[in-house]
Amino acid sequence: ICLKNEFISDFSTYLKDKRKTLFLCFSIFFIVVFLLLSFYVVDSSPKSWDLLVSQELQEEPSAILDVLMKGFSWLGTVYVAAVMVVVFSLIFLIFKYTKEALFILSCLLSGGVSYVLKMLIDRPRPTTDFVRIVEETHYQSFPSGHVLFYTAFFGTLMVIAISSSILKLSWKLIISSICVAMIVLGAVSRIYLGAHWFTDVIGGFIVGVLFVMLTGSIYLRSKKKQIQ
Repeated sequence: ICLKNEFISDFSTYLKDKRKTLFLCFSIFFIVVFLLLSFYVVDSSPKSWDLLVSQELQEEPSAILDVLMKGFSWLGTVYVAAVMVVVFSLIFLIFKYTKEALFILSCLLSGGVSYVLKMLIDRPRPTTDFVRIVEETHYQSFPSGHVLFYTAFFGTLMVIAISSSILKLSWKLIISSICVAMIVLGAVSRIYLGAHWFTDVIGGFIVGVLFVMLTGSIYLRSKKKQIQ
């Protein structure tokens, strides 16, 4: 029995250390990729793959697509995003899920992260010389603030759903699928509308993932302590 308990304890420690190592490796990987991408786009000229993706997505424009893409993009505007975060936080707070409410509320910080990175990298937006501009935008282009927010917000909802002890597996899959779809559609809408280049969207996604990794790890640790 003693040997069995010792084995279980050693195995738990091994898994815990392995998770920390994986977390560190993924964090370093995403940071390095973002830095390389930042240096790649800093000269401001549109890249061949940026032009290719924009041309493919804008190849067959239509009034219906314009409205749909504007709708998906609208969810990422500053005021709408702030309202979404506050409303979801209040819902969790009403049902006494304080940690989840704070976890979602942390998504408001993604706006500040986006603004600082945009000012530092200072990449201009796409112009009518290269793409069809459906929606006029402000501030710099890299990384995409909309995609950063979508990844942070819907990524946060995914973490809450997947780590939930009361949701069935089917509901976890449904919620996760919807969240992934919203991130993808949000990213596609920004390129279709001529608001961002493909590399801007990738940059926003990477920073969003890093954001969720940081806030998610804090949330999961606090949740684990509460259970213990």
